[in-house]
Amino acid sequence: MKRTVTAFLCAYLMWVFCPVAFAANVTVAVKSETKVSGPWVTLGDIAVISGGSLDRVKLLQELKLGDAPDPGATVFMTPESLEPKLFDTHADFSAITWSVPPQFKITTSSQPVSGQKIAELAKSFLTQTALGSTVNMIDMPTDVQAPVGKLELVPELYGVLRYNGPSTVNIAIRTDGRSFIKVPVQFEVRRYLDVLVAATNLNAGDILSEQSVRLERMDSGKIPAGYLTEINKAVGLQARYAIVPGSIISERSLVRPILVKRGELVRIVARIGDVEIYANGISFAQGASGDLVRVQNTTTKRFLNGRVQDDKSVLVLNQPGG
Repeated sequence: MKRTVTAFLCAYLMWVFCPVAFAANVTVAVKSETKVSGPWVTLGDIAVISGGSLDRVKLLQELKLGDAPDPGATVFMTPESLEPKLFDTHADFSAITWSVPPQFKITTSSQPVSGQKIAELAKSFLTQTALGSTVNMIDMPTDVQAPVGKLELVPELYGVLRYNGPSTVNIAIRTDGRSFIKVPVQFEVRRYLDVLVAATNLNAGDILSEQSVRLERMDSGKIPAGYLTEINKAVGLQARYAIVPGSIISERSLVRPILVKRGELVRIVARIGDVEIYANGISFAQGASGDLVRVQNTTTKRFLNGRVQDDKSVLVLNQPGG
């Protein structure tokens, strides 16, 4: 029965593509099993083509019949599934004798890329990217069948490095310089830092000293932004609000201490060359060291602008040389 069907389909192909069947001088014999390596399947891949001119044989061999199966995959075809693919090529199939088995298979050659190799490359790349951090893989990638050719694995960070969520490294698989697929590998990245915390109870307005703070090892991905990692960046600053022991001291929780208050008597300093002139004054604003405040000379009643100094004096700016 199968031979009858095959003979009928071959005769049908000859009738469709070969008006002068008995004058055929080209033979196309489809193989029962074929391996391909390119991105598509050609008639020359699946069949032995002989007879006729060399140019025509070459033309028939290069006819594209569609995409090849995925690397390592196999598809089965029949004369019925082959016919529309031949028709879509719009080629001249006159004077051809066909030999097509009732079923034939096409397999795409491949080379394996182990999930272990992909994972190791991704972890090495991320470890170098996030120096000083601990890197733990969430899921092991599966093995991949890649096209044959010169293999190249290229890691790249997908998005941004995250310390409070998964970070993804894509491994781009290329063969002969052509991209094939990107395999995502997810990691949990942790960075531990010595973070500044209160060592004692701090009230609003207290000036921080080396004894009132300490460093504590913490996961940076689990604490809010603005934390400090150096004691000297907090010592001498003033607590903006009350802070209990063990609480993180952030930039927002500290202010420079107010040295001059509004309405306070201050010493005004005017500098002319190497000469300094002093006068008494009243501040019309509060300010920390380096802040610009407005003061009034109590003798001349003149208003001046000056910058608060560490010794609580105000160095006026609108004097020659000041």
